[in-house]
Amino acid sequence: MFITLGQYRLNCYLPENKEVKQVVYLHTAAGEAESVWKLTDQNFALVSIEGIDWNRELSPWPHEKVFAGGEAFAGGAADYLETLTGQLIPAAEQAFLLIPEKRYLAGYSLGALFAVYAVYHTSLFDGIGSISGSLWYSGFSAYVKEHTVRRNPDKIYFSLGDKEAASARGIMQTVFVRTRQIEEKFRKDGIHTILEMNRGNHFKQVPERIAKGIRWLLS
Repeated sequence: MFITLGQYRLNCYLPENKEVKQVVYLHTAAGEAESVWKLTDQNFALVSIEGIDWNRELSPWPHEKVFAGGEAFAGGAADYLETLTGQLIPAAEQAFLLIPEKRYLAGYSLGALFAVYAVYHTSLFDGIGSISGSLWYSGFSAYVKEHTVRRNPDKIYFSLGDKEAASARGIMQTVFVRTRQIEEKFRKDGIHTILEMNRGNHFKQVPERIAKGIRWLLS
């Protein structure tokens, strides 16, 4: 089932008994959520959000482009987070009859960067899944070090592919070091964290990696 709000499409996957205590909100490539759902225990609700302008809405501040044929990053995460928490999530929970005890925010790539960014600006989420996150993003590890989250989430899951730091793009070669620094900072702050390594580069087994992270968050 799904609903649309403006440019956004929210897809909801529910357990057979429709009893939902936990909801995972997910930002990943369009069409991947169903594959993710099939790889989980399906004892929660999964709500995927499509229609995102990734480089604009999921980036925390402006950043130059990293690929020759790509786009610059506009830094619209603050505005999009307000839309997500103030409009999209309330609409989803009303439309899909969700009254969760726990909410989680997970994402892949820039969606994973946005998920970590979100805990500094909202207390809505009880756990975060940052899967192959763009934590190479300039200034983000310093931001984590220098700022305080709204409230400590119960858990934060990090994962990377073991070949992601071998990128030809210099800045992306820092992804493992910066992800480890960020994970260690949260762990030292008393949050239950893990950093898991998967085989392959950034584009390897994406649904499997996301499902693995969700299973850890909900365990």
